[in-house]
Amino acid sequence: MPSRDSKGRPRLLDLQVRPLVLFCILFVLIAVGWMYIRSINQETEALRAEVTLLRNERDLLSKQQNRLRSEVAILDTDDYIIAKARQLYGYMMPNELLFVIKNPEALYGDETETVEMYVVESLD
Repeated sequence: MPSRDSKGRPRLLDLQVRPLVLFCILFVLIAVGWMYIRSINQETEALRAEVTLLRNERDLLSKQQNRLRSEVAILDTDDYIIAKARQLYGYMMPNELLFVIKNPEALYGDETETVEMYVVESLD
């Protein structure tokens, strides 16, 4: 029989825990722990997916950066400046003739194709 305090109540340390109560407490603790671990695993998977997306984006940006660096490296060359001036503004070098095709359908049929300007050096 459990010992009692001065007011006649049983002492807490002397109470026996029934097996069913112990089993229920353990079950609740295990269930809560399992749900917590499962939520952590879901968050981890979401973070892994986000890391994969960010790595892919980093790789794309790195490729774009390399392409832009190579383009910047050739910007100051004379050949690039001449090519852009010809392409954008139709500039020509001295002693060159410029032929512009205004009616491409007559040469290429009904298909609408982009026609580039051709530069031919004169024989002078």
